Amino acid sequence: MNIQARLQSLPLPLSAIVLLAAAALGALDYNSAGWLMFGIGLVAWIKLDARHLIRSDRHGLSPALALLAYPALAGAHANAAVTFGLALHALVVFLILISKHLATEIAQPFSHQNGISRSI
Repeated sequence: MNIQARLQSLPLPLSAIVLLAAAALGALDYNSAGWLMFGIGLVAWIKLDARHLIRSDRHGLSPALALLAYPALAGAHANAAVTFGLALHALVVFLILISKHLATEIAQPFSHQNGISRSI
């Protein structure tokens, strides 16, 4: 099995797993390793998972995990602007996913596969 297929078979995207590890390391006071994982998670989100956001909902979890991992790592030194930026990005991703679901639910009754054209 190649690496790309193995990454697609994970229950969470790679960036979410690494960001979750960063939050756990920050909670356990392993800040250096946590910051390393946080950086790897952000790079993985940008390079690997962001382009898959529209196709799969599981790729929308990474911005929320980044929002949780940053204050756990920074502690009292957390920058409000960075936290606000992460929260705003997580909100935008959430709105993209919600609009995708709403568009699917609204368009589905008008689909030709749901019997409208068959009943006419």
